[in-house]
Amino acid sequence: MSNINTKIFMIAVIASAFVISTVAVGTSVFAQNDTMTMSGSDMTMGNMTGGNMTSGNMTDATTVKAVDPSKSIEKEFWINTVHIDGKTNLNATSTHPAEKPPANSTIPTGGGFKITEPNNVGDWEFRSFTFAPGQIVVNQGDKVTLHFIGVQGPNHVIEVKGVDTFELKRGQIHTVSFTPNSPGTITYICNVHPPNMVGQISVLPKATV
Repeated sequence: MSNINTKIFMIAVIASAFVISTVAVGTSVFAQNDTMTMSGSDMTMGNMTGGNMTSGNMTDATTVKAVDPSKSIEKEFWINTVHIDGKTNLNATSTHPAEKPPANSTIPTGGGFKITEPNNVGDWEFRSFTFAPGQIVVNQGDKVTLHFIGVQGPNHVIEVKGVDTFELKRGQIHTVSFTPNSPGTITYICNVHPPNMVGQISVLPKATV
């Protein structure tokens, strides 16, 4: 090999060693730096090593908080009288199949359920009356206040078992208060819309010290 070729070969070897060394050092520096900026997509990613990654203005919001529950014995609830309507039609549409009212209805008797027969364009509906909420949990010895709100249905006769019976019309609010002395279940029911317009108050036993 001539002297010229030998020099060219040595220069190429030295240049290759320099490039490899530079890449290795750059990789090491990048691994130690937990912040990377990508100017092309304007995105910043940081703190990737600990499972906490920030991307741009998006932050992992998964946070566990310790919360101390209220120890108050004053319990207040607002109970709405509502109905749920399932509306349909005898004729099929592009998004819904045709439906007919049941020929032999198995709906329980009482005013809690109602079927509206098809009108001149085939519309009909099924209605179910209910309380919202229909389940309440309190503790033995709590002072409980219930506000009943007449939202849907023109007239209700509501009974809170062992507490009060009253009429409630649309737009009215009737309030009852009581203190449950023992654990168990207290039922509230609308006597105009049985059997499904029923709610329950679960009274938990007082905690022993």
